[in-house]
Amino acid sequence: MATAATEGPAATEGPDPRIPATARGLASMDVASAIYGSMLVTVLIAAQNRAEITAARVGLYVVLGVLAFYLTHIWAEIVGLRVRRIVDRAIVLEVAGEETPMLAAAVTPLVVLAAGALGFIDRLDALDLAMAVAIIQLFLWGVAVGRAIGRPWGMALVVGFVDLLLGLAIVALKVFVLH
Repeated sequence: MATAATEGPAATEGPDPRIPATARGLASMDVASAIYGSMLVTVLIAAQNRAEITAARVGLYVVLGVLAFYLTHIWAEIVGLRVRRIVDRAIVLEVAGEETPMLAAAVTPLVVLAAGALGFIDRLDALDLAMAVAIIQLFLWGVAVGRAIGRPWGMALVVGFVDLLLGLAIVALKVFVLH
């Protein structure tokens, strides 16, 4: 018979002592939702990054796309939960709150697109810069996770680059499918 010490983290109460406190703190937010949001924004900007499109229109597509996927994630989670239990308003609000990092991932690229739409920077520069910001977010999430799980800076940067490359590969595939 296995003891609580050998059964793993699911068998004991409280945080798993093998996981650094920084990783447990990062786990308190839905990192997957934030990373998905960053990838989604990257795909939306890449798919719309054409010479004849305005920064305002790309911004509108980003807002509508991220909002649609945010609501889709909430709906899918609620449907999944309803199979196991009654879902009330509090649960719906909790699920919606857990998915907000997806919305947050769009903020910085949207600020850049707004600067282009308002004429503060050139339209094409705004599109390129918004894409760069979205890509940088993918890298930074990898570094944050690498550091949170206790990796030294060098290894965390490697994790960031690997996550970035995987993210870009997925983005390229999605853009290819959209075109």
